[in-house]
Amino acid sequence: MAGILDSDMKLNASGYEQIMTTLTAVSGQLTTQKFYEIDFANFIPVVKGNGAFMNQVLNWKASVTGEGFESGLVSHASNQARLGLVGAEFEAQYQNVITWAKAVQYSLIELNQAAQANNMFSLIEAREMARRKEFQLGLQKWAFFGGKSETGLLNQSAVSADTATITKRIHTMTAAEFNTFAGALIGNYRAATNYTAMPTHFIIPEKDRLGLCNFPDAAFPIKSRLQLLTEAFREVTQNPNFQILSTAYNDKAVHPSAVNRYVLLNYDPTSLKLDLPLDYTQTMAGTVNGFTFENAAYAQFTGLVLLRPKELQYFDNTAT
Repeated sequence: MAGILDSDMKLNASGYEQIMTTLTAVSGQLTTQKFYEIDFANFIPVVKGNGAFMNQVLNWKASVTGEGFESGLVSHASNQARLGLVGAEFEAQYQNVITWAKAVQYSLIELNQAAQANNMFSLIEAREMARRKEFQLGLQKWAFFGGKSETGLLNQSAVSADTATITKRIHTMTAAEFNTFAGALIGNYRAATNYTAMPTHFIIPEKDRLGLCNFPDAAFPIKSRLQLLTEAFREVTQNPNFQILSTAYNDKAVHPSAVNRYVLLNYDPTSLKLDLPLDYTQTMAGTVNGFTFENAAYAQFTGLVLLRPKELQYFDNTAT
């Protein structure tokens, strides 16, 4: 499948039509293609079931207006004291609902040929599974990069990247560099959000996460850098559930901008979210002539919306 990370199996074109002799034994196992799969709902909030069969999802945002706290201080020196006013403003933010649908088709001849050829797999099941896998992998990549005119978690045009805080891969940092980075990261996030939010997730390239199994001091391998960093961030954010996650998409070899992208975010659907108004749904197979059979599967989803844009922050470098 185009644009999908897979195990790159090389298949021949003859399918289930194979030449066999009386001395040919058929293996009892079926090897299937593997793909890069992660649960994107662990990285961004996914809201299911809202807005099915609609064209858009409307999100309301509210902000406080007024003249400030001190305007509410009442003077008793005058009998004409006027009370200050406070109000609220509302803003609408829309998400476009995208519809996806694909069919699976098979003929009576294909069904009988496949049944005659083997008893290891079902032609119908194989095609149904291929369609569902294509949807799952496509939506997974969509969550991180979007498509058409929509954007995902890792390519938001409204988020500018900090290129000064993480200037090299964190698993290759010296002890001094690692300490400097760890001490600055959360503070930079707090300042950028005007001290209104704490991050809950730090998402890094998979190459970095795998490399963080090393130790600050090889002579005293008590805890890995990943353990120490997780503990430090959980302590400073006062959140015992703070997570350091990773994807291959964050690596410059895969990211469309050819950067290693490190992400801090607040995992909260009032901050950012992807809607899934209609999850993968399959229709019953039907035929109009008794020879060709077909069914469809369909779903609806949106792009990622930033309701509080400052709570998503990028840190980039181009190190190998």
